[in-house]
Amino acid sequence: LQQRFNQLISSVHGYNQYLESFSQRLSHELKTPLAVVRSSLDNLSHCTKDGERQRYLARGQSAVARLSGILRSMSEAARLEQSLEAEHKEVFDVAEVLTQVTAAYQTLDPHHIIAYQGAGHGSRVLGSPELLVQLLDKLVDNARDFTPAGQRIELGLLRIDQGWQLSVFNQGSRLPAGADIFSAFVSHRIGEPNTSEHHLGQGLLIAQLIANHHQARLEADNQSRNGLDGVVFRLVLRAAESGTNANSTPS
Repeated sequence: LQQRFNQLISSVHGYNQYLESFSQRLSHELKTPLAVVRSSLDNLSHCTKDGERQRYLARGQSAVARLSGILRSMSEAARLEQSLEAEHKEVFDVAEVLTQVTAAYQTLDPHHIIAYQGAGHGSRVLGSPELLVQLLDKLVDNARDFTPAGQRIELGLLRIDQGWQLSVFNQGSRLPAGADIFSAFVSHRIGEPNTSEHHLGQGLLIAQLIANHHQARLEADNQSRNGLDGVVFRLVLRAAESGTNANSTPS
């Protein structure tokens, strides 16, 4: 019971720190697109050439898209936090989930090599398979953004003392030292992402929320694997004890 209270106190403390920094981060994130919209409108009112008008319109539309993306990402995170409160846990085979989603990712993305390394079955954990798939979606989406075409993204599963360690490794750019990539509106690596979309860092924040729901910690490190430099995300899920029933919760 004392351990459980300590976990709750730690969670509340971490959440309070997140709330304290969120408003500052949000204000900073909104300032740039708002300034771009304002300057574009001011310039539009003074320019007469069609080429200049189109250029300012394009800048304004890009900034509006940025604002829409921020609101969309915030709504997604809020909906997830609400759904976590009612989400039940069940015993499922995490290896089967990884096998199935890896095949789906490869089918949908012919531009990268997406493979799975690990057990094919027999890895029972207690949690939500639907939420785990959502977490994997975020990690693989992030990996695709920073993995050059034709290079490798690898999902893995390894048995360790605490349970089962899931991993997503991608070949490509590396994390800068001391980067806090799981905070809201934080998104950076050494190198440019392979997409023109704005990156708000909300995907990894959502992945961390799902990890917290499973009483697990999501970590990221630079890693070299089979001679390939890149980044690996790791998550450890506790193995389900024999006799554990669906919809039960760990003590």
